[in-house]
Amino acid sequence: MSKQGIIRLVKSLSSAEKRHFKLSSRKQSGNKDYLTLFDLIDQSKLMDLSSLEKKFQQQCPGASLENAAKYLLKVLTDSLIQSRTEKDAVFQQHYNLLRVRVLFERSLLDEGYKELKKVQQTAVASQNHFIQYLTYRYELDHLSDQQFPGLTDKDLLDIQMKARHTLKGMHKIHEHHSLFELLKHRLIYAGKTLSEQDKKHLNDLLLSELSLITGKVDYNFESQKLHLLFQSFFFTHISDYKSALKIFQELNMLFESNPGMWNNPPLDYLSCLEGILDSLRTIRHYDTMEFYIQKIRLLTRPDQTEYFSFIAAKTIWIYRLNMLTGMGRFQEAVALAQDIDPALLKEGNIIDYEKQSELLFYLGLSYFGAHQWEKANKYINRIILMGKINYHSPVYKAARLLNILIHYEQHNLEYLQYDIRSYKRTFQYKGQLLKTEKLIFKIISLHPNGNGLMKNQILWGKIKSSIPPIEADKYELQLQKYFDFLAWSKAKFKHIPLQQEMEQALPANNPA
Repeated sequence: MSKQGIIRLVKSLSSAEKRHFKLSSRKQSGNKDYLTLFDLIDQSKLMDLSSLEKKFQQQCPGASLENAAKYLLKVLTDSLIQSRTEKDAVFQQHYNLLRVRVLFERSLLDEGYKELKKVQQTAVASQNHFIQYLTYRYELDHLSDQQFPGLTDKDLLDIQMKARHTLKGMHKIHEHHSLFELLKHRLIYAGKTLSEQDKKHLNDLLLSELSLITGKVDYNFESQKLHLLFQSFFFTHISDYKSALKIFQELNMLFESNPGMWNNPPLDYLSCLEGILDSLRTIRHYDTMEFYIQKIRLLTRPDQTEYFSFIAAKTIWIYRLNMLTGMGRFQEAVALAQDIDPALLKEGNIIDYEKQSELLFYLGLSYFGAHQWEKANKYINRIILMGKINYHSPVYKAARLLNILIHYEQHNLEYLQYDIRSYKRTFQYKGQLLKTEKLIFKIISLHPNGNGLMKNQILWGKIKSSIPPIEADKYELQLQKYFDFLAWSKAKFKHIPLQQEMEQALPANNPA
């Protein structure tokens, strides 16, 4: 692991994990330069490598930072494994299986066999197919080594059939994973679906997934979860958000009916709740979002890892800001933004670049709607200059488009020509531009800010016919879900505040 990696590992620890590490390190004898390194990283809010090296040499003259980092990695991961073994059923099953092997190797056969059956029972109860199969394999090997004491043909066949059945379940789960991974890969490297033609490129995966679920297989949580994830992901990326919402709600019911099957930390359940929120913001059902935001808040507990806590906190802030900006309540969004923990915005705490970009986008949008152009520009620039975001990402496109609007409102007309050319170069070669993008460029060329009301009414009469096709095109939602660019367009020509136009555009069940 790199030195930067050990910094991120230490920063990812929860308070309980740090306490466990400190207690276990007291049992270590000899030089403890690694503890000095741990404290230096832990006590600094944000640390770059050069300042870390300087402080370490001051406190441990002559010691090697690289050796201390390597040893810290070893003892820290050992401590984390031990800590997780005490709380996490999956870690416990792996650990107990290792105990079984040691007991068998030392000819403590009865003790090893009893331990094996306990692991087998917990693996069956938690539907951990991999551990479950290993326990059957260990049992068969053990019985074979002992010359099958007191075992009938039927007994032996029964264990073998259980092992075979478990392998079939694992094979089905593997096929589900394979299709889901292929779907994600195509969408990451080919970009969002922009047309019915693009949608056809995914049909082979959809047909394969449908044939997989129609096969005769026993129900299990993992298969059902992966099926619903695939379906919801597919519908989201073909911009059928109402169908995606329905599938996500089924997935939510599946999770809530099986709390014992959640991952630890529950990233899979968090992903499900985020999918629901994404669908709700797209169809502008802002009034329903707080219910699911509260579900995410309940997942964040003091014993969760910093990694999970950061992701959950960012998700909550993203959708709370989205609710307010989506309803045109920009001043409230700006007031809410003041309460965000600055640590969430630090570059060193970026875990998911897409999520970081969404949070920065909604902060920029809040200030944009409040006419604080410089602050809006600051946050949007951080997305554009981040460097590691996927250029196919819709939030990156939305940020680039909002950046153009910010410069238009600041009257930076010369810069705008350059930025629009740059935008077209970036996205046209990757595929066609959306109608929303073309409309924004058209409006800027007409320069409504420099016209009187009468002239803008005449110009609006010429271009307003391009609005209904955008509103009817579901593929345009991938940009519109971040910000109502159409409302901005209408407000420019009507000479009314953006907030007023956005309030008028809200569905009936979302009063501002």
